Amino acid sequence: MTGTSRPTSETFAGGEMFFRETPEGHVQDYHNAPRRQLIFLVSGVLELEASDGSRMTCRPGDLIFAEDLEGKGHITRSLRGVRGFVHLAMPDDFDVAAWPLARA
Repeated sequence: MTGTSRPTSETFAGGEMFFRETPEGHVQDYHNAPRRQLIFLVSGVLELEASDGSRMTCRPGDLIFAEDLEGKGHITRSLRGVRGFVHLAMPDDFDVAAWPLARA
């Protein structure tokens, strides 16, 4: 990417947006995402466990794309602090795989 180049995606029409807080120590057993949504973690530390047993730790500033609407789902664990989230519903045509825009 050059100094003046700033790749930009197309504009997507987002749906409902809401905020959520989850206390430290909270565990939500296997569940599915209620809709395709972008989730911005703004506070706390979160562990996500996928149905295959793989785990990922998320910290403030991380962006999660939840789209597991069917199947076994995932487990969430609040590891440290109050987890603060911003949820933004995304339309069916949203393609997170189109990112990153700048390819090496």
